[in-house]
Amino acid sequence: MMIATHAPALVDYIYMIDRYPEKGGHALVKSTSKSPGGAGANVMHNLAKLGVDAAIFTTLGEDEDAEFFIKNTFAKIFYEVTDKKTGKVHVFVDSSGERTFFVEPNAAAKPVVFIPKCDYLYIDPFPSEKSFEVQLKVLEESRSFKILNPGFLYVSYGFEKLKKMLKLVDMIILSREEFKMLGVDKKDILDLVNYLIITEGSKGSMCFTKEGEFFAEAYKTKAIDTTGAGDAFAAGFLYAFMNSLPIETCLKLGNFCGAYKVARIGARNFPEKKVVDEVLATILNGRSE
Repeated sequence: MMIATHAPALVDYIYMIDRYPEKGGHALVKSTSKSPGGAGANVMHNLAKLGVDAAIFTTLGEDEDAEFFIKNTFAKIFYEVTDKKTGKVHVFVDSSGERTFFVEPNAAAKPVVFIPKCDYLYIDPFPSEKSFEVQLKVLEESRSFKILNPGFLYVSYGFEKLKKMLKLVDMIILSREEFKMLGVDKKDILDLVNYLIITEGSKGSMCFTKEGEFFAEAYKTKAIDTTGAGDAFAAGFLYAFMNSLPIETCLKLGNFCGAYKVARIGARNFPEKKVVDEVLATILNGRSE
């Protein structure tokens, strides 16, 4: 069973700061680090870490960042070189764990149409004006179980435009803020997809289907860096989902992976397979008691 993503390859340059300054002010950079990134790529990397056959269809540059991305990604990578530079994101994280992104699209601004043959297809927007139409074509031609994580970019286009994609996918994953931005009722989305997942950070997560509603509380943890938390949740949720486990179990495992991530710096600080399987066993035992 294979899962693939059509998504941007990015390299995160992370700056831990004391606080966000006012316009024209300054802040103290306490530490810096570098990590491969890109939401869909993070999800595939995390799933590959769990032993899942996962692949990334993307674009890269000709620079050291491309080598860094490939070397530090567990998932298979199929790519085209479309620019001299690989996509880059400058991530500023304050003492509360909140982050702000500044994106240099570079190669990620030039998406290439790949049609991966896989059991599951995960769509994550490229930072490009061309992304929507390119990925719409990918969805039209794919026969996989399709998962859309539209992010702020596609949500900002509005529900009427997003409907073009929703008609072609089976599952959508949104944050609570993104769902509110769409300004529609859950039923409006469920008329088009089979699974609507909404994450609420420290408040937990929920899944809506035509058969019912499911909710799981968040795991308590101290947030250090929220970068990649949604990607960690998605990987945990999909790991359980691809193993045909109950929706409540999928949500709980997703919540655990998200909580594990926010307590650590870096978008790909994801638990090892042994840890995930132990937590999954605990969740299943608790469900059966």
